[in-house]
Amino acid sequence: MYTSDSTQDGSNTVETVLTAAEITFESLENPEAFGDPYQVAMNYVEEHKILQIFQEITEKLVFHKPDDPLQFILQEVQSMINARQAEPEENKDVQVL
Repeated sequence: MYTSDSTQDGSNTVETVLTAAEITFESLENPEAFGDPYQVAMNYVEEHKILQIFQEITEKLVFHKPDDPLQFILQEVQSMINARQAEPEENKDVQVL
């Protein structure tokens, strides 16, 4: 990679050029780096079950109708985090036969 601080017209700009090896390394490290941004976003949403998380919280929010919706959402998210962190501990007790 090299950096150039000026252009032919004399203006000061910073230009960074990656070598072919760096681009290849980047694409191996993150194959979606040069993909379609919409598809990259959708893959992320699906992989992390973002829609299901929001749907679950929204259902509970509408059902319970709390006076402070933001506090309720915060508590639900914290509850989900705690449940996720407890999962590996539960799996430790399971013995493989």
